[in-house]
Order: sequence, then structure tokens, then C-alpha cells
Amino acid sequence: MAATGRNHLIIFGGMAIKPQSDNPEDLCVLNDVRLFDLSSRRWLPAAPTPADYTHVPNARYAHLSSVTADRLFIIGGQDLANVWLDDVYIFDLLSKTWIQRRDYPRHCGTYRSVAVTADQRVRLPQDEMRTAQSTSRLGAPGTRFNVDKKGPIAPNATQSEALIHLPYSAAPTDDYPCDIFLFSNYNVSPRSAPVI
Repeated sequence: MAATGRNHLIIFGGMAIKPQSDNPEDLCVLNDVRLFDLSSRRWLPAAPTPADYTHVPNARYAHLSSVTADRLFIIGGQDLANVWLDDVYIFDLLSKTWIQRRDYPRHCGTYRSVAVTADQRVRLPQDEMRTAQSTSRLGAPGTRFNVDKKGPIAPNATQSEALIHLPYSAAPTDDYPCDIFLFSNYNVSPRSAPVI
């Protein structure tokens, strides 16, 4: 399955012919992460083999993937024996390491599903009041607007000083990644559910 993030095409797992085999039916399932730099149009070296396999996912195909907050999420899929893999694995794209595994007791993947996420996450107003100073020209979230008082004040208009700066979109972070939504029509009508 392919995803994009940090100007890279990210490929994880899938099914292939076994190395050094001439038989097209001699299949294997993969669990490696490969990155293709879209700027240089070159494949980057593979991540080193981890010493600890605690968070390394089982080889799989027909899985879903999505990227948020510089992390690749691998969701579900099947192994070579077509057994469902009901889990989510998280790969940190900056450190090039697997960092977490979660159970996800739903069959996800096959060829009738997709995982999607947005580039920006939604922030709640109450969270905005607690954030650190903003570099926005509007001032820190939760503060009054600063306005140029040169123009005439329109009658029956809300005064700028009464307005509070509350942006509702922000880049995803490690603590607040974007939601990932799964859409599937496998044996059910189309539905969506947040993964994280």
C-alpha cells in the first residue's frame, strides 16, 4: 500500500514473488518500508533492520495505510495464508523506526477499503485557550484582535476588540495527530470510523 508524506511516496509491505524464484506462483508477503523521494526521483536506502522486533508488523498485503504527524499508520490486511491481521502499527518517518502497535479488532483492508486523513487537524476552542503564544499576526489564540483604527467604524457592526482569535485548524503533532478515517464496503454498506 502506498501513502505520501514529507514529499515522499511511502510503500509498505505487499505481495511479491520470492527472491531468486523463477516461478510466478512462488509468492511471499513483505513487511519493509520503502521511501521514494519525489523531488530527486530516487529511492532512499531502506531503514536498517531493527534490533528489537516488538513493534515490527507481520508481513502483510491488502492493508490500509495513512500518514499524519510524520507517522505512517499501517492498518489491518492479511498474511500469506489470508488470515486477517487485526492491528495497527505506527512507523516514525523521522527516526525510521517502528514505535507502536495497537489491537484493532475489525477486519480492515482487502481491495474495497481506503484510509484517509486531512493535512490539518481541527482544534477545539477550549484547547486553543491553553496553547502557547502564537506567531500569527492576529495574536495568540484566545486573545483579542489587534486592529488598525484608521478606518471609520461602521454603525451596527461588532467592534473588533470584541472578537476573539480562535483558529480551528492546525498542523498535526505527535500529541495531536489528525484522525484517520476508514471507509469500507466489504460485506456491509459504506461506513467510516476514526482509527486514532
